[in-house]
Amino acid sequence: MHLKQLFRHWTYQVFAPGTLLRRKYEAFKSLLAHDAVALELIADLEEMFYGKRLADRQRAVWMTNRLSAAVGTMAGQLVEMNPTRYMDLPEYFRKIDFYVRMALQLEQPDVGPPYILSLEEAGGVPRLAGGKASNLGRAAVLEGVPVPPGFVITANAFNYFIDFNGLGEEIEKRLRQMVVGDRDLLARLTAEMQELILAAEVPEEIARGIRFGVSEIIEGDDLIAVRSSALAEDGEISFAGQYASELNVQPNDVLEAYKRVLAGKYCPRAVAYRISNGLTDSETAMAVLVIPMVDAETAGVLYSRDPDCRGREAIGVYGVRGLGHGLVDGSTSPDKAILARTHPHGLDAACTPDVGGLPSEASLTRLAQLAMHLEESFGCPQDIEWAEDVTGKLFILQARPLQEERGDAAAEPSPMPVSARPIAEGLERASSGAGCGLVYFANTGERIAQIPEGAVVVTPSLKPSLLTFIGKMNGVIAATGSRASHFASVARESGVPVVVGDIHTELEPGQLVTVDGTGGAVFDGCVEAIMTRAREGQQVSERVVEQYAKVAPLAVKLNLTDPQSEDFTPMGCKSLHDVVRFCHEKSVNEMFSVMDKKGRGMHSAKRLETSLPLVMYILDLGGGLFANAGDGKTVSPQDIKCRPMWALWYGLSDERVTWPSRLTAMDWEEFDKVSGGIFSFDSKLLASYGLISEDYLHLMVRFGYHFSVVDAICGPEQGANYINFRFKGGGAGFDQRLMRLEFIRQVLDSYGFDTATRGDMIDAKCARLPENETRRLLMRLGYLMAVTRLMDMRLEDEEQVAAEVKRFLAEAEQRDG
Repeated sequence: MHLKQLFRHWTYQVFAPGTLLRRKYEAFKSLLAHDAVALELIADLEEMFYGKRLADRQRAVWMTNRLSAAVGTMAGQLVEMNPTRYMDLPEYFRKIDFYVRMALQLEQPDVGPPYILSLEEAGGVPRLAGGKASNLGRAAVLEGVPVPPGFVITANAFNYFIDFNGLGEEIEKRLRQMVVGDRDLLARLTAEMQELILAAEVPEEIARGIRFGVSEIIEGDDLIAVRSSALAEDGEISFAGQYASELNVQPNDVLEAYKRVLAGKYCPRAVAYRISNGLTDSETAMAVLVIPMVDAETAGVLYSRDPDCRGREAIGVYGVRGLGHGLVDGSTSPDKAILARTHPHGLDAACTPDVGGLPSEASLTRLAQLAMHLEESFGCPQDIEWAEDVTGKLFILQARPLQEERGDAAAEPSPMPVSARPIAEGLERASSGAGCGLVYFANTGERIAQIPEGAVVVTPSLKPSLLTFIGKMNGVIAATGSRASHFASVARESGVPVVVGDIHTELEPGQLVTVDGTGGAVFDGCVEAIMTRAREGQQVSERVVEQYAKVAPLAVKLNLTDPQSEDFTPMGCKSLHDVVRFCHEKSVNEMFSVMDKKGRGMHSAKRLETSLPLVMYILDLGGGLFANAGDGKTVSPQDIKCRPMWALWYGLSDERVTWPSRLTAMDWEEFDKVSGGIFSFDSKLLASYGLISEDYLHLMVRFGYHFSVVDAICGPEQGANYINFRFKGGGAGFDQRLMRLEFIRQVLDSYGFDTATRGDMIDAKCARLPENETRRLLMRLGYLMAVTRLMDMRLEDEEQVAAEVKRFLAEAEQRDG
């Protein structure tokens, strides 16, 4: 395949350069389209990977697969543009993609037996029985612990139920869309999944085992309890109150009750709780515990370690009359007894009034003994459900690790002070969090290099050159940009808040401000309430971030930040984001050098008829000319539909520019070398040329002894827009050429371009600006190209350069106004 691709490329290069130009352009456009998709996906994935947005793991897998597809296409299209230079890139991409898929791979659910376990068997297999049933099974085999008989319908049975009814794909499709913060979406998706389960059929292998199990644990017309026991429930994470249990179930209704408990796995609160604790759908497969109902006289919960009314650690027993579900769901206020943790577990009468919701003192003492026995056996304080029947017999119905409150759990968030004054609200949020610092305007390359420590940087756009100094920033306010930019991506990873909105006129250099990246606002002064709120908002479950710890560096971390670095190579790509950055940068470079000075591939170009003394040929790559341009050999500026071309031409043909009436602007240096009078002035070998489409321009303009190259996209897709500009040469002495270059550099810096000079050549670029801003800069650039044609001939010293820059910018501002 590689050899075939190389052969085709070389064949086009020699025999059909025009076709090669078009193929290269089509590959470039495809690459940019997938670049926009990839950056949006990276932005969304970063929010998930770093805990800023809670969504199901299936969504992360789905989005990462889409990212891989987009990045793979980008790598392939870059190879299409220049197979000799980038042939090894797809192999590096495939290596990264393999590790990404391995890091995100979800465990496949086990659908094989056993489907039914006795309660005693369940104690040793929590991965089958779930936390609740396994804990109760462990308690059942302890000497002296009264546990009712029961059995467990395993997590494998749930997996088989889903597989048997063909529900896996339907559930996965909905999990891909699952985002915790969207309540309406969460409610709709969970309701749909519950309906799927309730409408399904219990496989006969499972149904038969359930019916037999029920017959073994009840007598006559006794009722049963069908309780949730999901994997991960009642372990380090309690899932308290998240899942449904069915009480007082008639034996003949057990299969329908079983399905209702399975459906409860997908109630909104349970799904949100699971996702918020970093657990996948398969990690919480639903096992179900079936036990007889206890005819309870009193029931409740007890904590083996509970601060009593005097601030000492003690055993706390909470109870109500009848069943205890009113207590645990918060609908009934319980009575409480305090007992000592040490033998003989004396009752603290002062903290235990004579109330009717508790069993006898003897039963309370017995409960305290059981609590300490279970704590010792399980190795940690216990949260226990108990019941005492009408005969006075006690039962332990549930035991799980006690979830003890953190010291800061009750802390109130800092209120917003009345004095907090927003300078601007409703700004686009590119990176969340908050930061305060002194305003620093970084509108030129020189200013960017001098960003002070702890500054709030105000910038025209989120340009990549800012990345080098991100460690110094406490916040960023950009006039243009988006969350999909490379800078915003690194800012999210670094915790630097970024908002987008043109508010520079409302800010003063050195002003102390707070950037609220979460709320999309900027406040005057340092507002501690916002800073505190941002810190509190970062306290997500460690499990959420941990589950993506391996994949985040491989998928979204950006390592290739400097295109001039020796590591900016296919081999230097360590993540999918790196491949995106590499492909975008190199594809733009490829288009910038798409033509040489001989204009190969321009044989079907049309000459541009203009009053300007320019010899220029235009090749339409598709959509660059209006349909009525005709089939002749010439076109006029009025025929041009290409947005960046007519914007640049507007500035280039400005009426204030004086052009010589007889001297044609062409490549005089080349003419001097090879002419001897044998070439006419309109020869394509000496002329300027342009490649155009509706939103793309590649233009080489030859002005005597220097040339300019403009390569740009200007369209409605902000992320694809860019301008690359090169200016080189001149007819004056070297020092004068350098002075002209300094004039151009200062002007372009003031416009927000990133500039770099080498010898008598300057390169400038800007990217990812809105269409109108890109068009405005192209107009300015065209005017700059026109007025600097012969400037090197008259520049004498640096003072003159500074004066010329000042005058030019003042005139440009007046002209733009």
